[in-house]
Amino acid sequence: MLLKHCGCARLAYNVCLSKWNDDYADGIKHNYFSIKKWFNSVKRERYPFVYEVSKWAMEAAIKDLETGFLSFYRKTTNHPRFHKKGVRDSFRIDGSVIKVDGETLTLPKGLSLRMAEELRYDAQKIYNVTVSRRADKWYVSIQVEIADIPSENQAGIIGIVGVDLGINRLATLSDGTEYPNIGVEPKYRKRLRMAQKSLARKDKGSKNWHKAQIRLARLYERMSNTRSDNTHKLTTEVAGKYGIVCLEDLNVSGMLANHKLARSIADVSFYEVRRQFEYKAQGVWYVSRYAPTSKACSGCGKVHDMPLSKREMICDCRLCIDRDLNAAINIVRWASPDTKPVDKEALAM
Repeated sequence: MLLKHCGCARLAYNVCLSKWNDDYADGIKHNYFSIKKWFNSVKRERYPFVYEVSKWAMEAAIKDLETGFLSFYRKTTNHPRFHKKGVRDSFRIDGSVIKVDGETLTLPKGLSLRMAEELRYDAQKIYNVTVSRRADKWYVSIQVEIADIPSENQAGIIGIVGVDLGINRLATLSDGTEYPNIGVEPKYRKRLRMAQKSLARKDKGSKNWHKAQIRLARLYERMSNTRSDNTHKLTTEVAGKYGIVCLEDLNVSGMLANHKLARSIADVSFYEVRRQFEYKAQGVWYVSRYAPTSKACSGCGKVHDMPLSKREMICDCRLCIDRDLNAAINIVRWASPDTKPVDKEALAM
C-alpha cells in the first residue's frame, strides 16, 4: 500500500510535468490550481487505479511541482525533472487527515502504521506527514508545531568564529579546535566494489538481482547516515557555541573537476556543511572565493606560495602556524555579512 501511494504520487508529478511543459510551449501557463483541475478531469478515465490511494498524496506531489517551477522562474534552481521509480520514493499527507496515537500512525484509506517510537514532541499542531523509503526500510517524518524553546544564542550569547573546511581535517576553527575527517567512502570502498560486482553478475529483474540491489542500497544508506551524523554533530556543536559562523565561499563544482580530489571532496560534503550552518547559526558570513585565505600570513598579511603539500605557514615575520588554522583566522578577519554566496554554482554541483 505504501508503494502504491509512492507510485501514484510519482505518476501525478510526472504526468502534470509533461502537461505543463507541453502547454507552456503552446503559450499556456499553469499554476497549482489549473494543473490540478486538469489532472482531476482525466484521472478517472486514464488512471482509475489512483482511487485506491489517498488523494492527498497526489495533491502534495502537484504542489511540489508548482514549487519547483516557481524556483525555476526565480532562477534559483534548475528546471523540474521527471521522477524515477525507486529513487527517493516518498509521499506526503496533510496533517488534517492523519492521527497519531502513541506508536500508531493512522493515514487515510484505513492505512495504520506502527512506528518504532512515539512522537517525541508535545505537538500543538500536525502540519503534514512524509512517508519515505530508503533501501528496504520505511521512514515517517512528522512536521509539527511546538512551543518556542530559546537557545543559548537567542538568549544573547553571540560569538564569532571562522571555519576552514578541508580534506585532511573536515573543519578547523579559528579558536584552534579541529574536527577530523572520518573518511566514510574509503572505509566502505571494498564492500561497495564487491556489492556492485555481485549485482552486475545477476540477471536483471530476477530475485537474486533484487536481493543484491537491496544489499547495495543498505550499504549506501549506512554511508549516508554515518556522514550525515558526523556533519550534524559538527554544525550543531559550533552553532551552539558561536552565533556567527564565517565560511569561505568555495567553488565546489570547480573543485570536483579535479579528478584526483573529486572523490575526497564529494565524501566530506562541503555544501551540506554550509547548508546546515545557514539554518542552525544566527548568521553566516562569507569570504570571497578569490581571497587568499591559505596563502596570506595571518600575522603580517604577506602572501606566500602554498601548494597543497605544504601543511605549515612559515613566514618571514617568524610566524609558524598550521595551514588550516591560518586560513580559519583569515576567514574570521575577512568575512563580511555583505558577501553573498554563489548559490547557483553550488546547486549545480
